[in-house]
Amino acid sequence: MTTSAVGLDIGSSGIRAAQVSRHRRSGELEIVRASSVELPFDAVRNGVISDDRAVTAGLKRLWRQGRFHGRKVNFAVSDSGVLTRQIDLPWMPPADFAAALRYQVGDALPVDLDTVELDYHLLDEHEVTDEVGNTTPMNRILVVAANRESTEAEARVLRRAGLEPIGADSSAFALIRAACRGVLPGEHDERESSRVGAIADVGADQLTVVVHRAGQPLFIRTIANLGGQTAAAALAERLALDPANAELVKRDTGLNGPAPVVAPIAESSVFGTGAEQAPTDPRVLATVGILNPWATTIVSEIRNSLDYYQATGSGPAVESLDLAGRTVLLDGLIDRIATSLPIRVRVVDPLLGMAASARVRKLGLTDARMTVAVGMALAGVA
Repeated sequence: MTTSAVGLDIGSSGIRAAQVSRHRRSGELEIVRASSVELPFDAVRNGVISDDRAVTAGLKRLWRQGRFHGRKVNFAVSDSGVLTRQIDLPWMPPADFAAALRYQVGDALPVDLDTVELDYHLLDEHEVTDEVGNTTPMNRILVVAANRESTEAEARVLRRAGLEPIGADSSAFALIRAACRGVLPGEHDERESSRVGAIADVGADQLTVVVHRAGQPLFIRTIANLGGQTAAAALAERLALDPANAELVKRDTGLNGPAPVVAPIAESSVFGTGAEQAPTDPRVLATVGILNPWATTIVSEIRNSLDYYQATGSGPAVESLDLAGRTVLLDGLIDRIATSLPIRVRVVDPLLGMAASARVRKLGLTDARMTVAVGMALAGVA
């Protein structure tokens, strides 16, 4: 039985890896190792590796730094290269259904099936009744089609770095797995299994919104070119900065700008103890003026995604939203999302009740950036 696995997430801003183990006797999960390294600008763009050498070097550095046990990895496939569709198909025994999948979904997917790897997730089994009362058993599935070329290209880079890719999955499924601590549908109590939650992963390049019911995926949507690097690119153009400096300005300023300066006034003043001076630095004002419309678009796309899910009549209303991804750490963005949506909003802690080794706790690598890597590790832990 597998008791330990490493999950890998290659993003536009960096590479994250986490190793999760399950205690043989207690069954408890523990994050035993975690590490993260930065990547050069544009080494990865919208999930596609554009600089093989930079990513290979980053992976080697990550493994030395993280001291992971073994070189077998489960890696996440960017959702920009993954197409998902909910489809109802006639019921078949599982083995026959899997074998016939490619021939059954051709008309439902707007892609050449020779260019994708197909998989599916069974949502439920039900019956439909025709006009004369005959019933037909059906499978409701979520079809997943991953671009074969980009997936194979990522696997080749992993092998060049001395790693052995043993599994690949959509980063959306990794998000769900992390949010549910790897607990599969059906292992919750009845109340928990009826609750519907959403996850918004705000990355460097893209926004992914996932709706699930206790681990069962109900809706997945990815919007490309809407992550933190989109905002940084706008700053670079407006302020004539290089990409690295634009990123620093974005992080240092945030949505609200630096904290106001409180200037002391004379004791003889009629009024209190000081007056707040609004920032007057033109660059700060320009940065705030660019970041806020971008943040408004992020909120709008999350809201539109949840509204679209609800309009499809797929199930109960979404009760909560978990935020993941590096970009949600931008000062002011969490508050903007939380105050704009009428549901409970929180930032994902990849531990989510799991234990962490002393090494992981010391490194402090348990923020929203590690969520996908933890979810991919959970995919390989039996």
